[in-house]
Amino acid sequence: MKKFRRTLSQKLSGTPLSPGIGVGRAYRIERQGPTFYQLHLSPEEIPRELQRLEEALLKSRKQLARIKDRFEKQLGKEHSFIIDAHLLILEDKEFLAQIETSIKDRFYSPERAVLEATEEWLAVYRSLSDSFFRERGSDLNEVSQRLVSNLGQQSVSRKERPSEDLILVGSEISLSDLSSFPMKQIKGLVSLRGGRTSHVNIIARVRQIPAVSGLVGLEDVIRTGDELIVDGLEGVVLVEPSAGQRNDFQVLLREEQNRSSKLEGDSDRSRTSDGREVSVFANTDIGDEVPTAFRLGAEGIGLFRSEFVYMRRTDGPARFRDQLKTYRRLARLVGRRPAVIRTLDMGTENHPYFGDLAGQDPVLGLRGIRLSLGHPDIFRDQLRAIIRARCDGNLKILLPMISSADELIIGRQLIQEVEREVARETDTAIQPVQIGAMIEVPSAVLALDGICKHADFVSVGTNDLIQFTLAVDRSSDELSPLFNPLHPAILRSLERISVVASQSHIPAYVCGEIAAQPLFVYLLIGMGFQRLSMNPISIPPVKKTIREVAYEQAQEQVQKLLQLSTIQEVEEFVEREMPSWESVSQRSLSDFVKV
Repeated sequence: MKKFRRTLSQKLSGTPLSPGIGVGRAYRIERQGPTFYQLHLSPEEIPRELQRLEEALLKSRKQLARIKDRFEKQLGKEHSFIIDAHLLILEDKEFLAQIETSIKDRFYSPERAVLEATEEWLAVYRSLSDSFFRERGSDLNEVSQRLVSNLGQQSVSRKERPSEDLILVGSEISLSDLSSFPMKQIKGLVSLRGGRTSHVNIIARVRQIPAVSGLVGLEDVIRTGDELIVDGLEGVVLVEPSAGQRNDFQVLLREEQNRSSKLEGDSDRSRTSDGREVSVFANTDIGDEVPTAFRLGAEGIGLFRSEFVYMRRTDGPARFRDQLKTYRRLARLVGRRPAVIRTLDMGTENHPYFGDLAGQDPVLGLRGIRLSLGHPDIFRDQLRAIIRARCDGNLKILLPMISSADELIIGRQLIQEVEREVARETDTAIQPVQIGAMIEVPSAVLALDGICKHADFVSVGTNDLIQFTLAVDRSSDELSPLFNPLHPAILRSLERISVVASQSHIPAYVCGEIAAQPLFVYLLIGMGFQRLSMNPISIPPVKKTIREVAYEQAQEQVQKLLQLSTIQEVEEFVEREMPSWESVSQRSLSDFVKV
């Protein structure tokens, strides 16, 4: 295996998970497992070992209760469900029964029984195609490590309290690691494994802590005490930066702070330099990000992903009261500002409850609106919760994976039925909710005229639209060069969506990742889009970019661009003719590092 030679200053590249830039001292999180445990028991040892298991379970529950209390104090009660998920694993009858059966019938030691049961369950999580749900396995793995540690009577608490600003470094950063330090002391997260939708990285985004994962060579290069600079936008980590790199970083940091002080709390509507209004919204999947989004200048929530609500339970669909609580809190946070809730958008393989339909293609199979219409009882519960919560705020409904006007018509009919039911249940007049169609498959682009007749608004999911139009799996490293938003087919699809929505007199949102990139902000404005939605942290630089764009000039440039027929021609035109929209606020450490 290739070894990385340590030098005075090194640069590591990985996957950006939470934007921002942080500097601090590395603190290596070491996973210390038991040095020894028995493989097999004798029959007479079983009662004693079962008692030892019960004591370890009790100790683990107490530890998690303390962590939950710390999380509520540092992060608010909204994040307590994350620890509740760990506590539920320790109460899972099937999981515990499997462990006890291995002890009683197979004469396994408790440690071996826990580890083997965990590995079997993790194999199921790893088989899922959706990264969001694969990462739920990290919860199980963390609980298992805690339980095995307590079986071996090893303390999982960390008594030492370094005083420096810290960058936590490890193969994988856990919730326990995060809770072991004051949140204000953590300036970055650097790991070998970890995805954007893991609980730790969701918290990192809420707290604006930069995070980078997938750093090959991390174990050989980074030591506790090393000075690190973490760029969570580009996925770059500098180890023991040189004096010149450190000075360059200080310049960048001061620029960032100056812009933040000017743009933070900027609630003014953004307009192009020639007066065209362009609204900026936030994408989120948890309520805690909403206040941050508004503080950074969001005019509303352009995309609230509801899947996270469903992942709090694995024994069935999300309960009505749990959904109502979540949507009601969202409604109260946004008030009169709009919040667009995307209804359940997951495939059957992503949730144990839908196991009877497992095996279908997760991308082209039963997902999004298809899954909702196929399970109207589950869909009705979600709709009822949203409609009931609307009395507290301006909530809208977005139906994902629409491929024809027919699906939208059926969905609208079902929503109207639920509205009438809620009106009878509450004995109040229910104002019709606005219903949108998510445009993310080529058939929806081609059938857009008909879809717009039955939609109150449309929302473009550019990530999936690019994937499906170009037949490119965006998670594939081999195919990633083909995932190109500048492909002529993508540009023409986007322009068609803007034109047809305008002709139909309905709003059109863009909520994919390109809405946060300066070049595409310029192109989208030139196409006529006036509603962009993005990660909250991207809002200040995007509003700055909008104010630098001249709409009429951008419109002229886009029309020329749409006449080109090859990717090469498009890229050459952009490089030659278009002004640079690489905003200073989105410069990364890569700009200062010569490698």
